[in-house]
Amino acid sequence: MEETKNTEKKSNYIELENDSTSVGNIFNELSGELGELDFAERAKAQEVEKKHPLIIASFWTGKLFFIVVLVAILMSIDIFVRTMKDNSYFANLPICPYLSYGVDNYENNNCKTLPQIFTELKDQKDKLEKNIVANLIILVPKFLQSSDISSSPKVQFIQEHTGDSRISITDAITRFLEIKNRTSYQWEDIECKWVSANEQGQISLSCEIYGWPIISPTGQATKTSREIALAFLNRLGDTSSNFQILSYPKVLDISEFNSVDGFKSVFSTVTPLDLKLQYLPTNKM
Repeated sequence: MEETKNTEKKSNYIELENDSTSVGNIFNELSGELGELDFAERAKAQEVEKKHPLIIASFWTGKLFFIVVLVAILMSIDIFVRTMKDNSYFANLPICPYLSYGVDNYENNNCKTLPQIFTELKDQKDKLEKNIVANLIILVPKFLQSSDISSSPKVQFIQEHTGDSRISITDAITRFLEIKNRTSYQWEDIECKWVSANEQGQISLSCEIYGWPIISPTGQATKTSREIALAFLNRLGDTSSNFQILSYPKVLDISEFNSVDGFKSVFSTVTPLDLKLQYLPTNKM
């Protein structure tokens, strides 16, 4: 009976083998499966965290903040170095062009900083202005004195009789005779006497103009002395004549004329004409 009871008790339990390695293998397999499950869940959680917009924004914000801070530091260093009043720290460094960057047409051979360059340029400007003022104090009175001399009567008289201001009287007379003799009566109808002429080209003349009677013979187209005088004035007043009439006669008188002197005997009227002309050479028109 006792043996039967012992046999029943033994059947209610799982008998394990005495091999310790087999027991360890079971726990190892269980722990391995549990561990794999834990790691897979962590990887999924990390992927979810990486894809979240706030996390991405935070990442790039950090990068941008780092860049901004770096640029601010570099600019501060640049301002500090270029605005130093003492350049002894950079005299032996190859950064001279960098220190004077922004100053046009300045060779920074002495590695000066911007305050030193501005001080040097200001001193040069002040020195130049003082030299200009000193020279003007000397030159302006001399210039005014020379202007007074050039406007004096003596100098004007010399200029009128020398240099380019003179006008050839011979040229003026020659040109006047060309215009006067341009008539149909072999220049016998205009007779002029010279009153005065100077090297400024001013000419005064007294002329007598001869013509046909006021009432022309039947079938003859003749001109009176007054008509010939008007035509003569028009020729002198033309722009191509090289003359300018300074005073026009207010009245052109006409009177009878009789003569037995050669060609003049054909004329019956006469008109006196006083002229004041200004001769203008071609190079001074």
